[in-house]
Amino acid sequence: MATKCFLAGMSPERVDPGRTKPSFTEILMIVSGLSPASLSLISTLYSLVFPTILPVSSPEVAEMTKLYENCQRMVCAAYANEMADACFSLGIDAFEVSSAAASKPFGYLPFRLGPGIGGHCIPVNPYYLLSNCDMPLLEHATALSWQRPGNVARRFMRELLEDRAEQMPEAERDMSPLRIVVVGLGFKRGQSILSNSQGVAIIRTLKEEFDLYVEFADPLVSSTLFDEVPKLDTKVNWNTDYLEAFNGVIVSLDQKILARHIESPYYGIEGHFDIEGTV
Repeated sequence: MATKCFLAGMSPERVDPGRTKPSFTEILMIVSGLSPASLSLISTLYSLVFPTILPVSSPEVAEMTKLYENCQRMVCAAYANEMADACFSLGIDAFEVSSAAASKPFGYLPFRLGPGIGGHCIPVNPYYLLSNCDMPLLEHATALSWQRPGNVARRFMRELLEDRAEQMPEAERDMSPLRIVVVGLGFKRGQSILSNSQGVAIIRTLKEEFDLYVEFADPLVSSTLFDEVPKLDTKVNWNTDYLEAFNGVIVSLDQKILARHIESPYYGIEGHFDIEGTV
């Protein structure tokens, strides 16, 4: 039927939301077909938009290529975050280590440290393989990445509560709930999409496991998209006076639209600051 009744081709998605370089037409696209005629037709069609295409032998190869790409990112991101945790336990600046390692021009693939993996692709793609393949490394990396936002929130609170206990006698502590701001709810910089959002996962852990008042700050995410906690009005309250009323800030995602203001409000604020998931 595949060769007699219809033609069918498949090209795995290669897109990075928010990225402008390279433009989408400059990205090499993989194409495949159920038959030689299908492959020929999809190649002709895609060549109208994409200057460079790579035909492969079957849709199975095309789809496995997509899974190979995304699952590699899952494993590498989990490793980068595991290294960040090791640096933290040893008192070493993980960001400096990551930046220094990225200076190597060969044999190293840079990955940003962060509070886990978000989006609608990478967090779930591994399960397509794990459903019928034995891949312990991928399984472990995926589990670690799903657990990371919650672990970030718990470590943040552990450090905050320990410091608070050391600095203030119990009788003098305000019995009202601690106040926390979580910055960045989009699944990645420049996005308002909340698919598997690390920021949302952090907020839910804070609310479910601790007696806290939480607000979120993200100018790209409306309160109608996420109404579980109040939204900080960044046009009015993204300033020292307002933020000083909070005990800590977790920066899950440094939205660029806030980046130019992000340092000055932080000076003088009591509490902990978690930059991209690393306390």
